[in-house]
Amino acid sequence: MATPVSPIANGEVLLHVGLHKTGTTALQVALADARLDLEQHGVRYPGTSTYQHRAIMGGAGKAYGWQDRGAKEVPRKTWDALVSQSRFKGRTIVSSEFLDNVEADVAARMVADLGGPQRVRVVVTLRSIGAILPSAWQQRLKSGYAAPYSQFLTTIFAEQRSRRAERFWFRHDQVEQLRRWADIVGYDRTYAVIIPDGDRTAIFDAFEGLLALPAGFLAKREVAVANRSMTAGEAEFLRRLNKEVADELTWDQYATKVREGIVLTMVETRKPPAEEPRIQTPAWAADQAAEYGQRFAEGVAALGVQVIGDPGALAKRPRSAPYRRARSMPLDAAVAAAAGLVRYETKPATAGRRQAWRVLTRRSGRDDTVREDADEA
Repeated sequence: MATPVSPIANGEVLLHVGLHKTGTTALQVALADARLDLEQHGVRYPGTSTYQHRAIMGGAGKAYGWQDRGAKEVPRKTWDALVSQSRFKGRTIVSSEFLDNVEADVAARMVADLGGPQRVRVVVTLRSIGAILPSAWQQRLKSGYAAPYSQFLTTIFAEQRSRRAERFWFRHDQVEQLRRWADIVGYDRTYAVIIPDGDRTAIFDAFEGLLALPAGFLAKREVAVANRSMTAGEAEFLRRLNKEVADELTWDQYATKVREGIVLTMVETRKPPAEEPRIQTPAWAADQAAEYGQRFAEGVAALGVQVIGDPGALAKRPRSAPYRRARSMPLDAAVAAAAGLVRYETKPATAGRRQAWRVLTRRSGRDDTVREDADEA
């Protein structure tokens, strides 16, 4: 990356507010895979699993799942353990997408737990909002959402925002997200890392610089990360399935049977051909995204935080095409979805099912920790 990056000091904590869909999964998988080697370079990635989401949820006092049907509380002790492990003479990195959904007073308390503004630096990874839109809709599908993409877009771009839209922009207003954290730790101790669309190394370059790691230390790690987007047919299948069954299930039932049993297998064990239709953003929404992106680019540049990368990349207009709801999906996708549920349901015991889930997620570079908030637009 052309932007000079100075590393944080020994004894400091780099708190990564990874806005969703900015390359955070790949970074976290690489950090977890490198955990032992990192310590030899004076860097700690606390914990033992791939992700630190559970600890963040525990520290923020947030539950995950459907708030009215089986939301799960995360014990505070998971956060306390991470804080304890973060007391390190070298550099510490804490990373989670769930930090983007933390109110200012809670964020200030979490920073205080980690040693206060004098010890904590915050880095927020950003990507053009137009590139995030299809992925954001898909993540909501994986939490039971049943509205089509066109309705999702209409909701978040409406002049009078609903509660769901307000929550979306709480997470995705890039200027306000940076300001919220900079007001706590200081603008000179807050970084905005710009991830250009299609650049798979920018996030690694930035964090290698911030953590004083050798060039390529994270980027070149041989870790397979299966975190692809759904195709149009797969997404429509899940949307219609949600419409049929989501209201009849508890969060546990949905998470295990639909998310784990069906979606994980369909998406993460199948490689769709290049010609299979992808989700398309209509022109009106692409124009809106470009307008928002331009405001974000100008706001980030003027905010006074340390910027790594080109803010202009945030203004990129996404490709657009008329949105057409898929009417079918390939047979192999249907077989993968059904096979996943059959395998999950026919395991002899709950422990066996969970072990099978862990094996599958380890193959794809993931584990069975919290991955997405179910209470979103």
